[in-house]
Amino acid sequence: MDIKIKRLIKDLTNSDDDLRALSAMTLMKLDFPDRGTREEVLESLITATGDRNISVRFFARKAIDKIRKTEKLLKSGEEPATGEKIAEGLISTEYEDRLAAVMEIKTGKLAQYRDQLIQMLETEEHAFVRAALISSLKQFIDKQQAGILSRFLNDADNRVRSNTIEALEVLGVEESIPSLFSALSDPDNRIRAAAAKALQAFGEEKVFTELKKMLESHEEWMKGSAIYALSHIQAGEAIELLIEAARVSTHAETRIKAIVALANYHDATAWGFLKGMGTNGEGVFKETANRALKLMEEKFGPDAPSETMVSAPKEEKLAPPAAVHKGSDEGAMEDIASAVSKFFRQGKEEAVGLSNKASLSFSVTDLRKEIDELYKEAGRTVFDFYQAGELGLPDLLTVGHEILRMNFFIQKYAEEEEKAAEKKPQGFFEQLKGLFAKSPEQKKSASQGERFSKRRDELFLKLGQMSLKKYGSGEYQPKQLEPYYANLQKLQKKVDSEQKKQ
Repeated sequence: MDIKIKRLIKDLTNSDDDLRALSAMTLMKLDFPDRGTREEVLESLITATGDRNISVRFFARKAIDKIRKTEKLLKSGEEPATGEKIAEGLISTEYEDRLAAVMEIKTGKLAQYRDQLIQMLETEEHAFVRAALISSLKQFIDKQQAGILSRFLNDADNRVRSNTIEALEVLGVEESIPSLFSALSDPDNRIRAAAAKALQAFGEEKVFTELKKMLESHEEWMKGSAIYALSHIQAGEAIELLIEAARVSTHAETRIKAIVALANYHDATAWGFLKGMGTNGEGVFKETANRALKLMEEKFGPDAPSETMVSAPKEEKLAPPAAVHKGSDEGAMEDIASAVSKFFRQGKEEAVGLSNKASLSFSVTDLRKEIDELYKEAGRTVFDFYQAGELGLPDLLTVGHEILRMNFFIQKYAEEEEKAAEKKPQGFFEQLKGLFAKSPEQKKSASQGERFSKRRDELFLKLGQMSLKKYGSGEYQPKQLEPYYANLQKLQKKVDSEQKKQ
């Protein structure tokens, strides 16, 4: 028996409903000259008539009828000509017959039916047949004729959409790139994976070029699709394009989407831009930037990123502050945002364009971060007392118990995280494929170790705050906490002083 037929018989028992239906349908259109093969196929098809899926049962019965009719024809020597059978099938009122005819054309690569298939595609009502027509036509048409397929990217049936994406990939239709980015947010996982695979085939340079065009488009759906895709590409160019959209887009919703998208990057350039917008922005943009910073902190932790994926221009020198025309709020915002971006890449001393108020705000923020770090260090010291059995206060003991529990979970997931990291996609397109081939639930639970580490840091902070508060009230005063308490007093005075200047 031919290995392809063996595979089809095996697929009749696959757990995937679509694959079983396709197997039964394919067996229905095949001819089996060998009697032994016919009998074995027939036995498997009879079993398939009890399948839970109605499509599998239907095609299995049709295949059985065909095999039995073929046996009768062979006995009488009246087997019909293949060409006549296909011609009759294409004009049949039964969609099963049309589907079988189209699949036979595809399998046999019968290019003489191309024009008839194109004509059928314009009027075909059944989704199964439309999907098969598109899958067949990609063999018989060229890039210039691919326009007849593009409209099916929005078809209601997921098989039709998936087959259309694959066909456009095979034909190399670069004009379809914007629609493929839109398909990355399709509710069907198979569509998302097919779109990511197709984008890989077009190449990174063409994709970024098209994304830039999409961001400049007058169509809001194209801008939204571009921002969604960019937010999941870990590359410096993606950050630059998002910042540009967040700064200069004329549509408020586009700017907001771009600002939120930057929260996906633990990157100094993205963080610096958001910080500047959150301090010097206006209205909803300022509010959105602060929300994005909070999202970034929740995702990556409280520490500001110190590195950036954005490549600095060659021999770049810090330019003097650009003149800002009075009355031009838009220009002022761009200058400030640009300066803030440099602020975090080149240091406070080299930053230009920041207002005095913004600088003071950053100073207060830095001091508060320093206080939080001091609390954490104090918390770690008190946790050492806990582990040594030297901590007796009930409320501090409760926090110590919780930190110990976090340590257990962190250790538990450490090995799993290392294994996952080894398999993590690294390339530009591998990121897309990995991202859109997984369900949101899988992505959400992919880093348990990081989640517990973050929770442990929060508990160290809490333990330090509680302990130093008790130290100040005289309730709990171990000598090891004395330097922490003294430094805390100094930092709090600095915060008060800076706030009075604002």
